[in-house]
Amino acid sequence: MKEVTIQKFSCEQLYNLWVTDPDLIQIIDLRSAIDFQEGHIPGSLNIEVKKLPTFLSHLPNKLAVIIGDNIIPREIENEILAFTNFVFLNSCQKWKELKYPMTSKYLGEKIKIKEDAKMKDIIFHQLFEAESSTYTYIIADKKTKEAAIIDPVLETVDRDLKLIEELGLKLIYALDTHIHADHITGAGEIRRRLGIKTAVSQHAEIGCVDIALEEGQELSLGGHTIRVLETPGHTNTCLTYYFEGMIFTGDALLVRTCGRTDFQQGSPKKLFESVRNKLFQLPDETIIYPGHDYRGHTSSTIGEERKFNSRLRETISMDEFQKIMNELKLPNPKKIHEAVPANLACGQPQDKRLLHPQIVDGVPEVTPLVVLQNMPQVEAGKIQLIDVRRPDEFNNELGHVKGAQLVTLGPELTKYLERTDKNQEIVFICRSGGRSGSATIESQKLGFKKTINMAGGMIRWNDEHQPVERI
Repeated sequence: MKEVTIQKFSCEQLYNLWVTDPDLIQIIDLRSAIDFQEGHIPGSLNIEVKKLPTFLSHLPNKLAVIIGDNIIPREIENEILAFTNFVFLNSCQKWKELKYPMTSKYLGEKIKIKEDAKMKDIIFHQLFEAESSTYTYIIADKKTKEAAIIDPVLETVDRDLKLIEELGLKLIYALDTHIHADHITGAGEIRRRLGIKTAVSQHAEIGCVDIALEEGQELSLGGHTIRVLETPGHTNTCLTYYFEGMIFTGDALLVRTCGRTDFQQGSPKKLFESVRNKLFQLPDETIIYPGHDYRGHTSSTIGEERKFNSRLRETISMDEFQKIMNELKLPNPKKIHEAVPANLACGQPQDKRLLHPQIVDGVPEVTPLVVLQNMPQVEAGKIQLIDVRRPDEFNNELGHVKGAQLVTLGPELTKYLERTDKNQEIVFICRSGGRSGSATIESQKLGFKKTINMAGGMIRWNDEHQPVERI
């Protein structure tokens, strides 16, 4: 073999391309199959050196990043040097040292070794979104405060980010377990605000996501590791995240039941295999945190579900499971036509609404700070502010928000709404949030989809020292 002067990439250069423009590169790993299986960069291909010229000849629109010994065998040297669409990686080992994502064939073995992991070095919070009965999880390394959020919901992003700020966490990842059909992910909105990385299954084939995840991939979180298991069946994009003795299963495995399999390339056979051959192979003590629950359960264990899961316990056969799933005949999720397209666009709602309220007791709400941040949209006429107080309150000691229109709650507001475009985005305001909440409910009954209550009203607006007007 002869050493040849060739262009080289640093680990940092490759990582920047890998997360920002993955379509521009193809990673080629020339190491032995054993070394490759021990750990490799997600998305890389393991090929023999002698096949490299043929592979490069069929890769005209991408740059091949080659992991190997930086030495080209003499017998193919002339063929290789005829190409210009390749570089070598400086040091494969450094990728691991920098704690960049890795994947491995031996993920299951690693998990079994970690079964005695303790919770004392991590931060964990389970949060709930009532409209879609979705659980959102925040996990973090207690020492470094590096954190990830799993299955965030768009309407509760404000709540989640407030908690993250209160805990002093540094959010690194927003992870989705699959392409949801019952709610819009908050991952894209969180990325817009904080600049973090979003991640979802590679099988979703979403161009706007930062990291496309695959089986065995590892994401570092301080001194801890999130490991990825592909668990398709509910949809073809389902992932389970393993973290320190816990698994976050999305809809693949719920407490005493499982997700449906009748849309988004779902498959009873694949779900049965995912649960039985992968999840049920984990230690009995592994704690299961589901994506949803509709009966008040918050968690379970692998041991419990093996014994008691109504659809997937060990006494149920594959044929019996398929019969159960094929006979469910469930109606489609209420938000499927809105949620799926939005989630395939990284959580960007198709109606392009500007405000994404949190649902509180059935009423969509935003904080005064959110209203203040969107004042340019108010001035541009894209968001309308309606103050539903009496005329004598509009200019009293609390004043009113600049740009707000006075339309008093009651017959006056009803008439106003009846002649207003139902696609108009409106924020209702009152003294403390009660009357504006009623106005929001009334508008929804009239067919409005983008009406919102300003939580706390003008009292909270003044308490937060926001600017007021009086005429």
